[in-house]
Amino acid sequence: MAHYHFVLLGAGSDVACRYVFPALAELEAATLLSDDFCVVAVTRKDWKDVADFRRYIEERVKERYSKTNRGALRKLLARVRHASADLADFQQLKAVIGPLQDPLVLYFGLPPSVSEAIVENLREVRLPSQSRVMIEKPFGHNVKSAQALNRKLLRLFKEQDIFRVDHFLAKQTVQNILGIRFANRVLDSAWDRQHVERVEIIWDEMTTLEGRVGYYDSAGALKDMIQNHLLQLMCLVAMEPPSSLTESELRDRKTDLLRDIRSLSTDEIERYTMRGRYTAGSVNGRTVRDYVDEPGVDPTRQTETFAEIRLFVDNQRWRDVPFVLRTGKAMEQDRQELRVFFKPSRHSTFGSSHAVKSNQLRLGLKVDQVGLTINVNGPGNPLEAESVELNTELAPEPMSAYASLILDVLRGESRFFIRNDEAEEAWRVVDPIVTGWEDDLVPLQSYQAGSSGPLAL
Repeated sequence: MAHYHFVLLGAGSDVACRYVFPALAELEAATLLSDDFCVVAVTRKDWKDVADFRRYIEERVKERYSKTNRGALRKLLARVRHASADLADFQQLKAVIGPLQDPLVLYFGLPPSVSEAIVENLREVRLPSQSRVMIEKPFGHNVKSAQALNRKLLRLFKEQDIFRVDHFLAKQTVQNILGIRFANRVLDSAWDRQHVERVEIIWDEMTTLEGRVGYYDSAGALKDMIQNHLLQLMCLVAMEPPSSLTESELRDRKTDLLRDIRSLSTDEIERYTMRGRYTAGSVNGRTVRDYVDEPGVDPTRQTETFAEIRLFVDNQRWRDVPFVLRTGKAMEQDRQELRVFFKPSRHSTFGSSHAVKSNQLRLGLKVDQVGLTINVNGPGNPLEAESVELNTELAPEPMSAYASLILDVLRGESRFFIRNDEAEEAWRVVDPIVTGWEDDLVPLQSYQAGSSGPLAL
């Protein structure tokens, strides 16, 4: 593994302190960083003393990720050099990157508009050979901006050196979808429109903005969660079986699936999508104010904190099967799961007076749990059927998602990152919905914080 300078652009951001520094500390604790690994932390603020900056980062990390190994974090921070720069200014960017001779991993934990300006400026900076770039979602803000950003990046880097981050893909819970789908013959034969009634992918959170108001208020739930994370989950659930799990095969099949997702018409946007915004209430005993009263929120924006869409895949396997993607903040409970609802049994052995529930397969997305609902004879009466759920908890993941992603970048492994065409196709799916909502085709409903959200579709 080559010696890399890890250049963290926006080192004081929430994503850096919540995810990146803890992940690097995790790799430090596991002795997975080479002795000469170096972090160049870039912020707009001018820290005269790097020791002050290191203490500041240590406190921010402690606030946002209490599980971090403090000793490993301090050892990592000893590797950190600080640089102050307005990255949109070419001369300041050049002053930071120009002197670096070893290959770089440029990490963009920045809003899309800022990232685009920096990428443009990088054309005038001589980057060391073998340099790589990690860029956070959302990748652009619509299909045209994603295409433009891809063109700019591909002038500077080979596609194999561009790592578009969706950290959900590095979660063990998400990767378990591959094992469930492709290592179980009992499910393989039932994974199509003849047997599946619908699929639900849910990411409900009790949390609110968690210090992300600057980004979230300009994005909203649809762009923040569904356009990337939940669409990626849908890809893994619905894609055709790859011939292998190589990066090209896996990403080809996901892109094929995205191309097969139907673009919703105006009428379908009205029928199959829903948006909402939370009002004051109580979540798990905690008082929550109106979203529009949150500090930093622009009340004139129609930012949604809840989004639900119903998508259809126009191919032979899935035609007419609805895929429900939903996410919400300030909800009554944390519910992060994938649920596959199978059609009722074709046999009527128990008769119409004894309703038999459909089988369900449930995969926990935040906690490693797999559940299967099956029907058995009811206790005491063999002529009745009763549903029971078989559950198992899987072993905890050995490494956090971000630590796994950073290690993959250092090793040049891009299997669980987003390819250029994949990023653009995801926006193609979502863009008509964004436009429809901007045109008020779908009313922005209100739901009380601590409730189950707006009325269902």
